[in-house]
Amino acid sequence: MAGVSYRGVSRRYPGVARPALDQLDLKIEEGEFVVLVGPSGCGKSTTLRMLAGLEPVDDGEIWIGDRDVSDLPPKDRDIAMVFQSYALYPHMTVGENIGFHLKISKVGKVEREKRVLEAAKLLDLEQYLDRKPAKLSGGQRQRVAMGRAIVRKPQVFLMDEPLSNLDAKLRVQTRTQIASLQRRLGVTTLYVTHDQTEAMTMGDRVAVLKDGELQQCDTPVNLFSRPVNLFVAGFIGSPAMNLLDAKIDGDVVRLGSWATRMDRADIAGLTSPDVVIGVRPEGWRISEPGTGLAATIDVVEELGSDGFLYCRADIAGEQRPVTVRTEGMSSHRPGDRLSLVAVADQVHLFDKATGLRLGSR
Repeated sequence: MAGVSYRGVSRRYPGVARPALDQLDLKIEEGEFVVLVGPSGCGKSTTLRMLAGLEPVDDGEIWIGDRDVSDLPPKDRDIAMVFQSYALYPHMTVGENIGFHLKISKVGKVEREKRVLEAAKLLDLEQYLDRKPAKLSGGQRQRVAMGRAIVRKPQVFLMDEPLSNLDAKLRVQTRTQIASLQRRLGVTTLYVTHDQTEAMTMGDRVAVLKDGELQQCDTPVNLFSRPVNLFVAGFIGSPAMNLLDAKIDGDVVRLGSWATRMDRADIAGLTSPDVVIGVRPEGWRISEPGTGLAATIDVVEELGSDGFLYCRADIAGEQRPVTVRTEGMSSHRPGDRLSLVAVADQVHLFDKATGLRLGSR
């Protein structure tokens, strides 16, 4: 096992003005599970492929443990990669697929069979070792691809959206298995996904990328509760955080009849009088009429244990969308009028000009 370190790493493609990855500094500790997440084209897969040696490093260095691997070929980096496609050999059995790399590496038959069986036990594949991939489900095939990586005993696992071909139920089951397996093996893992639910439930830390730049790398709890800027605030969470423009009145920010007082140190650090108030759907409370932000329900989304009210709020004469989370099986209906108050310790304030979250919140 070994940690991974990106040190000022950049990747530029010919004919493209913006770098695919721009001065990335990211340290992954030994045995840590880090997830890369962000919108399409943000540089997630490029980051992974550069570590694997499938993309060159234009600037900076990539280290695995105490080795600079920036210019090493993939075979010399001691990594194992699991792709979105299973890439199994259809004419080979499960056991042969798992042990194929060991065979071409001239590992003895006895040792090879021992390591294949160990991996099969870890992945609950013992009863399928003599089957061909065509006789397996999607989840089982992905576990075979995992087994092929495990038997190599690499220093680092790389996983590029390994669950995207599975149906929703199987994805939940398989992501739990992968996270549990990684913790048992203790192998440093870098995992790429576009699904923030996977990111937030699997990673020790989650790195959020946008336009090739690292926005924030933190624990799932801190990403959710203390986003560093407007992009992270709007990207993490489903439904997304409500972000509403407002202006400062002295040291008070108002939304309709609701107001919150700002810390004077934050006011001094603002670059303009414009701020953005962020409140997650669960941060609203329904109050007495006339005591908060007036809103009208457009759509009620009933999920049983939870409900989401998609509303239009009256703010400075404009109608702005606001999402409110409530207990499931509520009596709210489209067309109902509400008065919303934000819970004080769940309000986030951002400098509109810089996008940065104000430090005292």
